[in-house]
Amino acid sequence: MHGPTEGVSEETDEANSAVKIVGGNVFVELDPDHPGFKDEGYRSRRNEIAKIAMEWNDMTMEERRNTKIPHAPYSEDEDAVWAAIMERIAPVHEKYACKQYLDNAKKLGLPNDRIPQLQEVSETLQNMTGFRQEPVGGLVHPKTFHTALANKVFLSTQYIRHSSRPFYTPEPDVVHELVGHTAMLGVPEWAELNILFGEADMRTNSEEAIKRLGTIYWFVLEFGACREQGQVKAVGPGLLSSFGEMEHACASGEVEYRKPNFEEMEIQPYDVTKYQPILYIWDSFEEMYEKTKEFVNNWGTDNDTRKDLHK
Repeated sequence: MHGPTEGVSEETDEANSAVKIVGGNVFVELDPDHPGFKDEGYRSRRNEIAKIAMEWNDMTMEERRNTKIPHAPYSEDEDAVWAAIMERIAPVHEKYACKQYLDNAKKLGLPNDRIPQLQEVSETLQNMTGFRQEPVGGLVHPKTFHTALANKVFLSTQYIRHSSRPFYTPEPDVVHELVGHTAMLGVPEWAELNILFGEADMRTNSEEAIKRLGTIYWFVLEFGACREQGQVKAVGPGLLSSFGEMEHACASGEVEYRKPNFEEMEIQPYDVTKYQPILYIWDSFEEMYEKTKEFVNNWGTDNDTRKDLHK
């Protein structure tokens, strides 16, 4: 693994991998510019992890609830990547993570020296808020993702970025899922909002409405931020899982802070490949929770003033 001064960019490119099935075999197709493209060992482990997700997806809901998630085959180098990230991100969390995250991350107790298996983390999370985690091969349609949330299931990737670039990822990986999403899903209010987004999506039929709801999810439950004692703090997992994104969002002075407005937010374009130039900042975590809860509870109901959007 390269040292911490090499490959330090955390900017995330648009996902450049795809899970394929050829002749009954599962394999992950990586773009030539992916850091792990020429590493046969890495690609073999990615294929094994993708197979776990594909086979899991073929199970019934009842089978999933009664089956332990198979262990992902991580290497020593990959455990070292996790350890390097955890060492680098911990002091940044202390500076810029919201209180709810800091309190709950301690309860979750993710290990610092190895990648935790999804099954062990899911069991801990389920005891906290009832949420379970299940493996998925990569990005899924927002409808699929949100429907799972309505059932208290968070779909999680299990693969990790390539060891040649420990502080760079071309796609959402297990660091993003566990360090970001899982630690927040143990917060009862945050877990509730995820469920409500899922239920709102289930009331949504038009692609335009699904897209808009997904955009609100992006700006609130991926890249949300709030103020604590006058300081901007990271709330969303997209910020919390990246020390570079946190520092950029909370301390760079290069981000445009806007007052949250859902109707503006839902049509605001965003670029997944770069640090976010615009963030909607809530006056408090409690304000974010209360106002977002009200909005998603009304979404697609008779109380929603924009009924034409849902046709």
